[in-house]
Amino acid sequence: MISDSVLIRASKRVSYYIQKYVNRAGAESREEVLELFDKMHQVFPHWVIMSCPMMHPNISYISRNAPAVFGYSGEYLLRNSNMEKFFAHVHEADQQDLYECFSELHNLYESILPEEHQQYRAIFHYRFRKENGQYMYLYDEKATIQLRGSGNLYYVLFRDITAERTFNGVKIEVFKQDQELNKIKEFRPSAQRHALSKREQELVVLMRQGLSTKEIAWYLKISQNTVRNIKSRMFEKYQVNNSIELLNLTI
Repeated sequence: MISDSVLIRASKRVSYYIQKYVNRAGAESREEVLELFDKMHQVFPHWVIMSCPMMHPNISYISRNAPAVFGYSGEYLLRNSNMEKFFAHVHEADQQDLYECFSELHNLYESILPEEHQQYRAIFHYRFRKENGQYMYLYDEKATIQLRGSGNLYYVLFRDITAERTFNGVKIEVFKQDQELNKIKEFRPSAQRHALSKREQELVVLMRQGLSTKEIAWYLKISQNTVRNIKSRMFEKYQVNNSIELLNLTI
């Protein structure tokens, strides 16, 4: 586990790079941006749309459905000084992995030209504590629009997808828009840190085939108790609760 202050430094590392090398939309574009985001929210009413407060301190926008999703006011989430409070709500078990995902985003921005930023989308998956104390599976998408004559506009799309998917670990997905939007990278820090052993790989392959504990034991010529022990250690190693989460994480 790492402190939320380290997460803040990681996110600021990304913003500092952009502030130094990229022409960003400023206060002169505020009315255009607010109108654009209002139209986007009408089309996507279930998404929370927010201008990036670190990239655009003079353009403050967050869609009116933010309190319904997060339980916090839009002002709370928008204030640049509250980034520390925002990261304090990230699940403790997810903070280290989220830090590594921010590092991946920084590496991406450094590797491409500023005018190409709009072609990329980075999607973070992690758990966030709402005002009522419950954790939600948060879909956090970072995107860019290039405003004509004003520079790049960086914004965020949030959505609570707890009811749609089973959380199976922090990850970042990177998409690029060419003729169509294609996923070009997926990075799961926990999977990188905990490579499967040869025996664990054998077990996972058989689990994917739908074999029972008894059948796996027969196939591997080990006891059923040994199979259970290996699975139990894998649950602890990957911080998952059941076989479905384990198999999703080890794809």
